[in-house]
Amino acid sequence: MDESPTRTVLDLMTGYWASQSVYTAAALNLPEHLEAGRTTSREVAAATGAHQRSLFQLMRFLAGLGLLRGDDESGFTLTPAGALLGKDAPDSLHDLVLMYGDEFYRTWGRLLDHVRTGRPAFEHTFGEPMYPYLAAHPEAARRFDGTMAGGAFFADLPRVHDFSGARTVVDIAGGTGALLREVLRASPGARGVLFDQAHVIAAARDVIGDAAPADRISYATGDYTESIPVGGDVYLWSRILHSRSDDSCVDLLKRCRDAMTPDGTVIVLERTIPPTGETSLGLWFDLQMMVLVGGSERSESQYAELFDRAGLALGPVHPLSLDMYAITASRA
Repeated sequence: MDESPTRTVLDLMTGYWASQSVYTAAALNLPEHLEAGRTTSREVAAATGAHQRSLFQLMRFLAGLGLLRGDDESGFTLTPAGALLGKDAPDSLHDLVLMYGDEFYRTWGRLLDHVRTGRPAFEHTFGEPMYPYLAAHPEAARRFDGTMAGGAFFADLPRVHDFSGARTVVDIAGGTGALLREVLRASPGARGVLFDQAHVIAAARDVIGDAAPADRISYATGDYTESIPVGGDVYLWSRILHSRSDDSCVDLLKRCRDAMTPDGTVIVLERTIPPTGETSLGLWFDLQMMVLVGGSERSESQYAELFDRAGLALGPVHPLSLDMYAITASRA
């Protein structure tokens, strides 16, 4: 009997076992304990109040997943992947793991309800749309902002797009400015405008501080569905359009076209839907955006149609890491 189809289905059905184990490790702050020298399940259990035998089985499983090395006799250590679960790790994924393992995990449990009704699974789960929910739950909002604050693909953008002629780069809903800072470090002649809601900008000021290129960043607050800063020659839209309808995207892009300089450029950072028969993270995040807010990822040709409706013309499309793309456009 050929077991490969069975194994394929089994691997797919048990995927949440791994994701919830990773979530539990982050929720227990396991990386911090290991780095502090508490390397056995007994030591970590004593520090966290966890059940020692259960914790040992979890740590053994995490070693099998490649997040830990070692055993309970010699002690466990973190792998480079496991270290990313730490709160203070460079490029930390701690907030992302907590968000994916809690609110997002519960949301996916209502996928069937979403497919039957077309109503976002998040609303089935929490009784209201995601953004009002976040507004009413500060800790969840903080974690969500943390998931948006970084991206392993940010450093790729200055490598694939020439910013040498940029004068003013406007990062729309730019969070704490991680993407904008990467661009400005590669473009010493440019200035940046970080645009987001007031509470996000307040956090960004604390994160950015006085370190370079802070002296070339100005801050603006507002709602991008109502207005955006004018006069930029580069506008960055990172992971925004996939949460919005086609008509809403066209309205936003028209607003951007009117705000930017005559020779301005729009850069949309999103995953795209690949041709039929191919796979990518774009297909995964297409469903993620669907269950959260009723959104979707789009194909390159669909972005071209949006640009055309907004009076823009599709330019070069640059692949980035993690199946992200920098999709550029200028005035038609």
